[in-house]
Amino acid sequence: MNVRPKAVEKPTGGPELCSRAATGEVLSADGSAETVTWQLPDEVPVALQINSEPFTVMMATPADLRDFAAGFLLGEGLIRDVGDIAGILVLPVEGGMAVDVAIAEDKIETSHIARRSIEGRTGCGLCGVEDIASAIRPLPVLQRDWAPDAAASARAARELQQHQPMNRFNRSVHGAAFVSRSGEILLAREDVGRHNALDKLIGALAFRGIERKSGFVLMSSRCSFELVQKTVTAGIGGLVTVSAPTTLALDLAIKSNLYLAALASGTPVVFNG
Repeated sequence: MNVRPKAVEKPTGGPELCSRAATGEVLSADGSAETVTWQLPDEVPVALQINSEPFTVMMATPADLRDFAAGFLLGEGLIRDVGDIAGILVLPVEGGMAVDVAIAEDKIETSHIARRSIEGRTGCGLCGVEDIASAIRPLPVLQRDWAPDAAASARAARELQQHQPMNRFNRSVHGAAFVSRSGEILLAREDVGRHNALDKLIGALAFRGIERKSGFVLMSSRCSFELVQKTVTAGIGGLVTVSAPTTLALDLAIKSNLYLAALASGTPVVFNG
């Protein structure tokens, strides 16, 4: 049995879910077909501008874009504090969305601006970076005096789905959650791209004034080194993902003193405690 998509229809379920209904056919072995309706996540180009100058274009889910812009700048080390942002303008443009961030020139960490071509794809946090030095940047060493225990990570993993309204609707987006020491999920963001989801979470934490050293990140995705870079740069001491890290992700976590664990059947496997 397989599913053959037929047509994408008008948006359903409210714009906050960023999904659209699509009809398809379930084909059986005997050749019969049944029409079904799926919900598909929105994926659009999001042009990030700094002081009205183009910086990069990412493919993303068009929700929480103020959080996304702020989190991207913080996670990439382009600004030190969300207070450095004078304003953010989000507006629809032909073919997608644009997010223009106003920042005083003396607040931009120009040494952290990677040389990029304009396009960044959904699953890539480094698309468009033009040189190796910009791809793997030096990270600070985190000062932390605690690490999540197994019970806290397991509790958060069980409850993550409850904080993913879009994923319950379309089963196709990643989640990034900020978890307290006791395992309570305090905040979560979603996107078709795992890096975008983490950017949105970092931005949301900053706007809400939540102390980033007070908890850890839980993600519904695999752990690539870009996630480690963003987490460390944002000053968060722990990262738990659903699958094991790459070797580079682990190397960077060890060098930066980031707690890094993966979930195996709901139980965290600690790679760097």
